[in-house]
Amino acid sequence: MKYRYKIKKIQNMSLSKQLVCVTLVALVICLIIMGIILPRVLKPFYELSIYSHLSQPAKYIGPGTSKMGEDIAFIIITKSGAVYTSNNLNQMLPNLTYKQIINKAADTKGRFENNGEEYYYLWGEKNGAQNLILTDSSSIKTQAKSLLGIIVPTMFATIAITVILLFTWSQYVLNKIKKLEKKTKGLITGEKVDGREFIVDDELNELNTTIEQVGKELKQKEKYKNMMFQNLSHELKTPISVIQSYVEGVNDGVVNKDEALKIIEEETTTLSNQVKTILQINKIDYMKDSKKYKESKTNIDNVILESVQKHKLIRSDIKFIVELNNEEQVNEFVGTEDLWVSVIDNILGNFVRYAKSKISITVKNRTITLENDGEQLKEEMLNKIFLPYVKGEKGQSGLGLSIVKKTVNIFGYDITAENTEEGVKFVIK
Repeated sequence: MKYRYKIKKIQNMSLSKQLVCVTLVALVICLIIMGIILPRVLKPFYELSIYSHLSQPAKYIGPGTSKMGEDIAFIIITKSGAVYTSNNLNQMLPNLTYKQIINKAADTKGRFENNGEEYYYLWGEKNGAQNLILTDSSSIKTQAKSLLGIIVPTMFATIAITVILLFTWSQYVLNKIKKLEKKTKGLITGEKVDGREFIVDDELNELNTTIEQVGKELKQKEKYKNMMFQNLSHELKTPISVIQSYVEGVNDGVVNKDEALKIIEEETTTLSNQVKTILQINKIDYMKDSKKYKESKTNIDNVILESVQKHKLIRSDIKFIVELNNEEQVNEFVGTEDLWVSVIDNILGNFVRYAKSKISITVKNRTITLENDGEQLKEEMLNKIFLPYVKGEKGQSGLGLSIVKKTVNIFGYDITAENTEEGVKFVIK
């Protein structure tokens, strides 16, 4: 728990302080490697060089040899059993007799300890005599000191250069991150921050691009929301004003009561439809992150048939032509039934206002095609018919088709409008 707390504490530091901590840890690890691990790893290589060093004197020593160097001692045992030792044997191993030394050197080559000091030996043979060549560990210490004298400064210089480069790079990255932070805050405060400093095509540049895209989307949504509130307030204000006027007219005795009730009922229906539209918009915004709406599937055939029955009552003079798959193959589309009902109802509600004599609906190859024989749309209207508050001549709120597009987009589909020889066609696929 204590170590976990310390790690958590480091993670809560600024990036520059975290870099300092990581550098210090790296230095400690390097010191441990150089002081403990590296000598142990290199020791077998040092020992190989010692045995190579000992093998040379074995070629030259004999009963008449008294000395081979200060760091090398030897014992010679002839065929007759005579024993000869170097002059420095007692100096190198003052507490051992030659017999004790021979007992310690039991293998062909190896090492033994005496009074905390390590000694290396090698047995050889020349002219029938057995030669035991010995040396202490001073040569290993000399080699290690020499090697570390090269490695340590080199490693520290490398670490120092690396740290300088890391700090330089970290300051560059931190500067970018601070600018990104300022730009992100600018999305809230409205302050504009120039992003041209991100000229390198790296992850931070991608993040900068993403922030700019988010900023544009937020502005677009804010613009849409403001426009929606302005239009809805106007749309709601009109029927409310009409209702108030007729109520006052009835109270003042200047308007017929039955006539007033009829107008009030019509305006109440208009208000109800506006409220339903607001609820529909809120529902679409909510369902964007809901798995329920993205994992559900709806039998679109049933939705279309029920919607056609409803709209036949509105325009009994229109012929509805519906082509669906046979009963063995169900047309299932991603999304919940209530929202698909809203989509189809909105489109057919629009079509019955403009159609002259017929409306056709076809479902084939995962595509829904709806056509009417009403007037063709102007080219400019085709390009913006699914935008909010874009109304045709007989349009109502201007939100119906924009809600349709947002809904099918969330389900993974798209909707397009195009003119045909007879009228207008909507395609959902």
